[in-house]
Amino acid sequence: MNLLFSFIDFEGSGNNPSVLLLAIAVILLTGLLMSKLTKVLHIPNVTGYLVGGLLLGPGLLGLINGFDGIISISTVEALKVIVKIELAFIAFTIGCEFKKSFIKSVGIKPIIVAAGESFFAVIIIFGVIMCFSPLLVNLLDKTMVEVTSYALALGSIGAATAPAATLMVIKQYRAKGELTDTLIATVAVDDATALIFFGLAIAIIEIISPNSGNSNIVLSIASPFIAIILAIGLGVLCGFALVLFTKYFHGRGTRLCAILCTTLGCSGLCYAVSLGFNTLFANCGLSGNSIEVSDLFAVMVVGLIYTNFSPAEEETVELVNRFTPPFVMMFFVLSGAELDFGELNGNQIVVIVLSIACYVIARTAGKYAGVQVTGRLCKLPSKVTNLMALGLMPQGGVAIGLSITASRLPVLQDISLIISTTIITSCIITELFGPLFTKFMLYKAKEADPALK
Repeated sequence: MNLLFSFIDFEGSGNNPSVLLLAIAVILLTGLLMSKLTKVLHIPNVTGYLVGGLLLGPGLLGLINGFDGIISISTVEALKVIVKIELAFIAFTIGCEFKKSFIKSVGIKPIIVAAGESFFAVIIIFGVIMCFSPLLVNLLDKTMVEVTSYALALGSIGAATAPAATLMVIKQYRAKGELTDTLIATVAVDDATALIFFGLAIAIIEIISPNSGNSNIVLSIASPFIAIILAIGLGVLCGFALVLFTKYFHGRGTRLCAILCTTLGCSGLCYAVSLGFNTLFANCGLSGNSIEVSDLFAVMVVGLIYTNFSPAEEETVELVNRFTPPFVMMFFVLSGAELDFGELNGNQIVVIVLSIACYVIARTAGKYAGVQVTGRLCKLPSKVTNLMALGLMPQGGVAIGLSITASRLPVLQDISLIISTTIITSCIITELFGPLFTKFMLYKAKEADPALK
């Protein structure tokens, strides 16, 4: 076994925490080096981080003479808490986009467009993948319910759009105009609408999934909606707690600690409440029923409450933005390192290739159809309805985070690697080509600076 691999193997070291410190250092160093490389190649940082993770983990190196990668899967699993922390930050910042002042300034139209393009992406991805459901049942040796759950998960993840790449292109080419303004407002709220559709999709998956124990059919139908109500309740509670904390704690350091306390605490409370309900069900002889409170949805509500009720919101959210870059870098590198192509068989590789093709094409069609329908409904100019979908291609952190969440569902755990590989590869493709489409869109609309072409 390679010495370096042995040293960055948490399980092989007897769970020595020093190994995790070394792993974090190597992950951050890889992220830093890849960020330099992406600037030279003019590709998004996210793509570089994911590729760096592939080089660290067993994804690529595991295919060479049985080499298991520089960082072992056991180490990646031990660092999963970093992924949870970054997901909490992502959800919090999404919630903070929903300021009352922002909604008043842009109006309701961008929110309608964001909801429409997200919805059509979900429906079309789901429909296209279901067209191949008989083939997927045979290739994966799964039931139709499991394949349907897989299609629903991919469809709901397809709703999300990564705003960073699009906004970067807008800034780079100094774009100004009605299309640009509508696009900026739409991508600002897109992830929130995507998170809502994802929550609804997960609720449907839990309803149709077979239970492994005694269950109550009424409770099975009601449980997902109870989970959504609980998530909103916990988010509101923690959100107002954060408003109170920042009222009495004035230092930048203490306010940052307050944000960490409430966002991470809310995420943990979601697990505790879920565990409490599931234990109660088991004690009542209903082991087939379960409730999974969405920590992403709850923390998004924390951000929404905080941004609208705390006078210190602008200052403290800026603190979070300065604090999170290392977690962003580690999140994407770890996402790439988690992939292990050596565990895939021939049928699974065929499913992944098919899923990627269906996902990327159907998602593009869904975004375009959604903008067309809602744009005409809102009476937007033709250049907005015809071109804006080109700026909605990139996907990134939210999509990867949702794929991780979906993979934890019992009905999807056996194909979790297929889900993560499909989404991460699709993110790389859309992050590579999405900015090119955005540039074309801005110049086609004559809103970009001609001197920079």
